[in-house]
Amino acid sequence: MARSAALFSLVLAGPAAGGVLAGSWGNDVGCAGLKVGYQDSDAYIVLTAEGIETYGSGCRFAQQLKPVLGEQSLISTCSAEGEAGTTVETVVVTNKGEDGFFITIPGLEEIGPLQSCL
Repeated sequence: MARSAALFSLVLAGPAAGGVLAGSWGNDVGCAGLKVGYQDSDAYIVLTAEGIETYGSGCRFAQQLKPVLGEQSLISTCSAEGEAGTTVETVVVTNKGEDGFFITIPGLEEIGPLQSCL
């Protein structure tokens, strides 16, 4: 219960260093991959202030993600395994507080929830 309360206050208060999202946020597989230092599953998803990374793809944000509730639309440079070059996409990151972060990338299903990888 204390961990849940601490996580809830961390998400709502906006973990920040200089006004940007602090730490890494992911699904269970993504957070586990961060702890061991490598990714070995297609289910790997990690969000930071700089971008979103999955097993075979990722997007780098043009500006850093801020720790605020609600939606942020971020111009991003994205790449995918098996695709030549990069594309510019508008990635929507939604902070739903206790429910975590959700990511929307054009043409893909919503990704989430992503929780703190404390």
